[in-house]
Amino acid sequence: MLGELDHRQIEEILHAEVVARLGCISDGQVYVVPVTYVYDGTYVYGHAMDGAKLRAMRTHPQVCVEVEQVDDLSNWRSVIAWGIFEECRGPDWDAGLALLIERIMPLLTLPEGQPPPDHSSLRRGSVYRIRLGAKTGRFERVEAPPA
Repeated sequence: MLGELDHRQIEEILHAEVVARLGCISDGQVYVVPVTYVYDGTYVYGHAMDGAKLRAMRTHPQVCVEVEQVDDLSNWRSVIAWGIFEECRGPDWDAGLALLIERIMPLLTLPEGQPPPDHSSLRRGSVYRIRLGAKTGRFERVEAPPA
């Protein structure tokens, strides 16, 4: 069965996941790249070093975010949201980085005996946020036949 996700289901998926695909325009071409993120109910926050992704979003701040949950090829949920890129500064930068560290760092798997990562290196990058506007979601679910 194919169907549409309702608002509550869309929000649940955006909150639950930490990897999205970010779509933007880079040098006149569509550019899609995976990113780690955290969602606070209004913004998708991310961190990036200077490169193609940041240059693209600075030039064309209208972007698209896709997030999915795939159990298998017949059972999946997908959300697409459109939004506006903003580069964080000052207290917004600090708050965004804190959200990212709190959400993503516990999910990192480190080799045994390796100390936790030093977050000071993240200060060299940029924290950005995307204010989400329109959102849509779809799903496919195949139910097992009765036994």
